[in-house]
Amino acid sequence: MTAQQYPTVRLSCFGAATPEHSSAESIFSAWLSGEAAPPVPPRVSADNLWDTLTTQAITAALPPPEDRDQCGLILATTKADMQSVEAWLNSSSAKHGAATPPLLSDNVHALARRFGLGGPQRVISTACSSGLTAIIEAAMMIESHEVKQMVVCGADVAGGFIQDGFHALKAITRTQCRPFDRQRDGLALGSAAAACLLTSSDHLQPRGRGPSIFLEGWGMSCDATHLTAPDREASGLIRAIHQALAGLDGGGIDAVILHGTGTAYNDAMEALAMRQVFEHRPYLTAAKGFLGHTLGASGVIETALAAWMLHRRVVPAITGLEDPQWPELNFVRTSLAAAPVKRILKTASGFGGLNAAIVLGISKCESVGHD
Repeated sequence: MTAQQYPTVRLSCFGAATPEHSSAESIFSAWLSGEAAPPVPPRVSADNLWDTLTTQAITAALPPPEDRDQCGLILATTKADMQSVEAWLNSSSAKHGAATPPLLSDNVHALARRFGLGGPQRVISTACSSGLTAIIEAAMMIESHEVKQMVVCGADVAGGFIQDGFHALKAITRTQCRPFDRQRDGLALGSAAAACLLTSSDHLQPRGRGPSIFLEGWGMSCDATHLTAPDREASGLIRAIHQALAGLDGGGIDAVILHGTGTAYNDAMEALAMRQVFEHRPYLTAAKGFLGHTLGASGVIETALAAWMLHRRVVPAITGLEDPQWPELNFVRTSLAAAPVKRILKTASGFGGLNAAIVLGISKCESVGHD
């Protein structure tokens, strides 16, 4: 995307939920307090955590009732409601081939029906870049005048299937997730859903719904270097960031929320990208030491946290970071109050070499705040 004089896509009405927190604001406050993610989340119980989290997140992101019939929905996820798939696998229907398993598209259609959203419905599943990819997809639909409003929901639940997969990859930390730390030894998993409302900037913003920000640029790439490992030269991520910054002054990026998984190769790749892209040293932070890696939800929930960063002018510290491996970079180790943050870059990377980046800011002609 080439930046325009004024951004054309607004993000607002942020909702987010984890097993511990029920709003984006409470999650942001907990991040500021320095809570840490447990290395291994509890196994998902019999109650349907997927329904609980997605309901809480989407409810906070809905447009006014009169707009819902034309508003679309994009679901960003890696596995969606995996519990329903596991239940199907154990059912007599599956054993006798009498029915098909639940599909990703079934999840988005069910959510749209539940909330009365009658616009376009899509699923984005680009590994751990799904959340940002979905936001970009919704923005392009708005810019092309296909639709005026879209709800984007990112959701994943770290059940047994997902936990077993990451254990097989030997990617789970034995202690604590420590993004960019010399002693990092892997990621922690988390369950979450997050949602936001994207509208054209000339569309009236729902009042009393918290912070509002603008999408000023975006980029995507695929380096296709390895099935699970990132490109060691960071070429794909750098390309996505340059696309997102097209027409913008890179020196105007005040802070970056990195993907920050706490794994050896991802963190090294992102550090290299930051050294090569920026001549100045923006604040660098990451949320997965606190949240855990929420997979398809991570891009959306971390975008919601960026909105609160811009709203409160605060940059939270990277939970778990004690001894940065790259001390020349401006990693935030102590939360910064009254920070001059007006524009944030958010990045994400996923299996298969998928990368996404978005630039978030406050419009020059509007201020962020409660109505």
